[in-house]
Amino acid sequence: MSKKNQTNDFVLILILLLLQLIFLYAVKYLNQQLPFTDFSLLNIGNILNFLVYIGIITRIYFFIKKEKSLLNKKTIFAFLIISWMLLLLAFASTRFKIVSSDVYILNQPGDKVLTGLLFMLFLITLLYFLIFLWSTTFSKQKSKVMKNILTTVLMIFVSLVVIIIYIDNIGYTSGRWAISKNEKNIAVVLGAAVWTGNVPSPTLSSRVDKALELLGQGLIGKIVLTGGKAPGELPESEVAYAYARAKGVDTSKVRIESLTSSTSDQIRWVKNNLSNDDSVAEIILISDAYHLPRAIEISKFYNLNTKVAESVHKLNFKDLLYNKIRESIALFIFWNFAL
Repeated sequence: MSKKNQTNDFVLILILLLLQLIFLYAVKYLNQQLPFTDFSLLNIGNILNFLVYIGIITRIYFFIKKEKSLLNKKTIFAFLIISWMLLLLAFASTRFKIVSSDVYILNQPGDKVLTGLLFMLFLITLLYFLIFLWSTTFSKQKSKVMKNILTTVLMIFVSLVVIIIYIDNIGYTSGRWAISKNEKNIAVVLGAAVWTGNVPSPTLSSRVDKALELLGQGLIGKIVLTGGKAPGELPESEVAYAYARAKGVDTSKVRIESLTSSTSDQIRWVKNNLSNDDSVAEIILISDAYHLPRAIEISKFYNLNTKVAESVHKLNFKDLLYNKIRESIALFIFWNFAL
């Protein structure tokens, strides 16, 4: 292969990979209804995306430069075709309703579950190819498919363990989360499950209790209760409002938001309705300790300067572990796709 052909091949592959990375970034901001002008490479998820593509591009560069290799151009272009198809299909699922949002899978709207699975397939393809490429560097034998699949799964597993450790080691009672007394401060209670009969779950009631505690201490002047309607029940915010009213709260200091259905939706609502309000001094997000790291990361993605306060709800070991695992998966997906 001539040097000119080598250069042309690499330039074409580089352009296709960089376009894919840029498109992925654009999709992430579209997923959160943010203009691409808000893009920042310093967000953890954007950094992770960048590093994966740099790893792929670097290895392909050295492959193109070598006359002899266990790799071939057909393999590289096959990967590019498959990855582009998966990314476009995942993006299409965010624009068109393939599965009804009224269908729930694992307590999540079916359309969001499908979108999440498609994006994960795209990510798995990327990680698999990254591992496949670099495995040819350290081995003189042909790369084995099953070994690469297992390594990809292990990489994702290790990532989730690291995120669980991250979630478990951030404290929300430290000085940097200190709240000064100010009537202009507003607490935003992030939504949680409603039990049968429109009864607030212990998770939801404990979040409201924390907001009432801050209000009673004069640390905040108003409360916003967020959360939309789950199948067969009242909106989370309305159930939370009824609970707060039964506790004797001054209802003139409580506001309800009942259209959002996820943490991202709720923080987007905060961005659009509170962040530019001159009558608001500080915004305090209230949730459980295991949930707040994701809320903080989403806030950073929105360039929101929020504070947080954790509820005092205590879970047994099994439930706490389950919620931490679920949150680690959710945070992993948000970092990579802003879902």
